[in-house]
Amino acid sequence: RAVWVRGEIQQLRRFPNGNTYFQLVEKDGNRDNVRAALSVALFKTERSAVNRSLREAPGIKITDGVEVRIRGRIDYYPPTGRLQLLMNAIDPVFSVGKMAADRDRIVRVLAAEGILRRNATRELVPVPLRVGLLTSGGSAAYHDFVHELEASGHPFRVTHVDVRVQGVGSWRRIVFGLRSLAELPLDVVVLIRGGGARSDLAAFDAEGVARAITEMPTPVITGIGHEVDRTVADEVAHTAAKTPTAAAGLLVSLVDDARERLARVAHRLALRARGACALADRRLEEHRRTMRRIVPVVIAREDQRLASHRRRVGEMGRRATHSAGRRIEAAEARLRALDPRRVLERGYSITRRDDGQVLRSAFLVTPGDVLVTETADGWVRSHVEAVEAVVPPPEAAS
Repeated sequence: RAVWVRGEIQQLRRFPNGNTYFQLVEKDGNRDNVRAALSVALFKTERSAVNRSLREAPGIKITDGVEVRIRGRIDYYPPTGRLQLLMNAIDPVFSVGKMAADRDRIVRVLAAEGILRRNATRELVPVPLRVGLLTSGGSAAYHDFVHELEASGHPFRVTHVDVRVQGVGSWRRIVFGLRSLAELPLDVVVLIRGGGARSDLAAFDAEGVARAITEMPTPVITGIGHEVDRTVADEVAHTAAKTPTAAAGLLVSLVDDARERLARVAHRLALRARGACALADRRLEEHRRTMRRIVPVVIAREDQRLASHRRRVGEMGRRATHSAGRRIEAAEARLRALDPRRVLERGYSITRRDDGQVLRSAFLVTPGDVLVTETADGWVRSHVEAVEAVVPPPEAAS
C-alpha cells in the first residue's frame, strides 16, 4: 500500500547503479533536533517518473536540507530488520509552497519585530573599497565577483571568508562567517552565491541568516542566484543585487560615481582658481598703474614738504645760533667784568699771605709774615713790620 510522508532530506547518497538513498527526518519546532527519521530508497526504475514530476515545478531538487512530500510503500528487510520507504513519486508543489510559506513567515516575524530593514539603515560610504566577501572559495560566484572588481582598476581590498553555502548546516556556517566579518573594519559585506535550483538557496532563507544580517554593523549586499530569485537574505539586506557580478558592479559604480564627483569638484575648483588668479592679476595691474600715477605726485609733494622743512629748520637754526651767540657774548661780557685782572687794571691789587690765602683782614698777619701783592703788571713780595687796624679785632668788638 502506498503512503504519503513528508520531512527533510538528509544524508543523501547517489550510487553509480542509479539508486539513491537518504534519510527523511522530522525536526522539532526549532528546526534543530531530529525527532524521527525514516530510511528512503529511490531505485533507478522509479527515478525517471520522479524527475518528470520535478521538471513540472522548476527550482526543486532532491538534495540535503530540502523539505519534501513523497509517496512510496513501506518495505521490511528481514536480514537486517530494516524498515524503509521505497519511493516512487514526489509532490514538488508542496516543496515550493512550503519554502514560500516559510519565507513569508520569517519576513512577517522580522517585520513585526521592526528589524526587517534594520541593515538598510546602515550608512553605505561613498567609496566602499574595504570589502568583506562571504561565499564558497573557488566557485564561479567568487571568480565572477573578484574579476569584476579587479577589472575596474580601483584599489579594492577584499577580505574573503570561505564557507559552503549549500547543504545541511550551511546556514550556520554563513552565520559564523557574517559574525566573523562583523569584527573587522570594513565598508561593506557582500554575501553571494551562483545560480542553481530554488532548493539550493535554502540556506539564504534561514531565519538565523536573516537575523545575523540584521545584526551586522556594516551594510550587507547580496547577490544570490539568478535574476528571478529572491530570498529572505535579500529582503533583510541593505541592497539586493540580482547576481554576484551585479553585486560587484554595484560597488564599482559607487566608486566610479565618487571619482566622477571628485573630478567635477576638482574641475570646478580649478576653474574658480584660474578665475580668481585672473581677477587678482587684473587688480594687481590696476594697482601698478595707479601706483605709477600716484608715486611721482607723492614724491614731488614730499619733496616740497621736505624742502619746506629744510627751510624752517635752517631758519630756526640760524635764529637759535644768533640767539645763542648773543647769550654767549653777554656771558663773556659778564665774565670779563668779573675778571680780577680788570679790577687790577683799574689800580687795585690783591695781597696774599705766603701760603696763598687772600688777605682780607689785617688781623690775618703778624709782624714778620711774608706777603705777596699782585698788581696788573706783576707781583710785589714784602715783609710785615707792623700791623695797625682801624677797627678793633673781632674779640675786642664782642
